Amino acid sequence: MREDIFLLGPLARIAFQRFWRLTRGLHLAVEACVVDEAGKILLLRDGKSNGWSLPKGIVRKDETLELALKRMLRDIAAIEVNSKPELSGFYAEGRDWQTGLFVVRDWRRLSSPVLPEMDFFGPASLPLGTTPETAGRIRRSAEGRTISEV
Repeated sequence: MREDIFLLGPLARIAFQRFWRLTRGLHLAVEACVVDEAGKILLLRDGKSNGWSLPKGIVRKDETLELALKRMLRDIAAIEVNSKPELSGFYAEGRDWQTGLFVVRDWRRLSSPVLPEMDFFGPASLPLGTTPETAGRIRRSAEGRTISEV
């Protein structure tokens, strides 16, 4: 039996792994911690789970994180971001979702809210239905800590 046949299995495995890592889908999202003048945070009620979460949206192809954040806030909450938002950090959700968390302090309301189920809450008085992960991101943002400083 030829010795080079035994090398074919490991080489094929390595080649397939590299191909898979380069071609698999990775989803990118942005999440906003919008802070009002009283230090309260904007939360949206999720109609499916009846829980509360930060505004979040998907980054489209050929779109920067900042542009996706501005588009998402304009479309979902009728909010215009006036200055450069502060990137607080990234976190992973599952194997193929990466989310950039931004803190937005300088903003203005464009019109009445698009969603009826949105409100501002203090970091210490979050509503029932806020997940512990969301509450942790809100606390870190309110304290001015980045995710990497935890």
